[in-house]
Amino acid sequence: MDSPLVETRSYPDRELSDRHGFHQLLLGLDGALELEAAGRLIHVTHGVLAPVASGDLHHYLAPGDNRVLVLDLPEGWCEALLLDGLFEGSARRLPEPLVNQGERLGGTDQALARWLELALGAGGRRLVPPRLKLLDLLPAMRADLAHPWRVAGMARRCHLAEAVFARQFRALTGQSPHEWLVRERLALARERLLIDNVSLTEVAQTCGFADSAHFSKSFRQWHAVSPSEWRRLALMKRAAARGQDSTSDSLA
Repeated sequence: MDSPLVETRSYPDRELSDRHGFHQLLLGLDGALELEAAGRLIHVTHGVLAPVASGDLHHYLAPGDNRVLVLDLPEGWCEALLLDGLFEGSARRLPEPLVNQGERLGGTDQALARWLELALGAGGRRLVPPRLKLLDLLPAMRADLAHPWRVAGMARRCHLAEAVFARQFRALTGQSPHEWLVRERLALARERLLIDNVSLTEVAQTCGFADSAHFSKSFRQWHAVSPSEWRRLALMKRAAARGQDSTSDSLA
């Protein structure tokens, strides 16, 4: 590449690998991204600036919604501006004013170069890579929500004690393993409820609830209505939307 590229990206919840012939910096804005580069696992959250040196094979995965400022920087450009130090060592957490300024980056290379000089000069607090590797666990859980997941089994898959696993899980997702699992199961249940001929028992079994009573109780706790009532209202809303579309088409 001949000139820097700055853009905001969202990363998927499946593991991807990449290697490229330019330097890259990732600044966490929202959510979290798990990045493994140069043998280091980096938990990229708000304010964390993570380096990926040119030629390094790296792997990344995001366990949920995320927004990351990505800076693709030519090697020669960085070398000419003496910015190589940004790609030496581990990630760092930048001061909040610098994060806010970075989020508004745009325009000239001069503005970008000035921000990078400030980031290099600020230093920031160096981050210790987290122990928990959930690069495989979260997608596996989401792909098989009917499985009777237990914290003990999750911890074994990550080679961690249960208490350590629970702390690391919350640090990564902002939720306990149980809360995360219920949210994911209810999200799938809402999709299944929109299928007219699927019974509540089938939805419960597909989504990993013990039975329809357990499903209904959990659903009501989170949504303040029963699954049946939620389905009725959702289908009415969808039918009304379709009716409006048909009316618009006939008038066109």
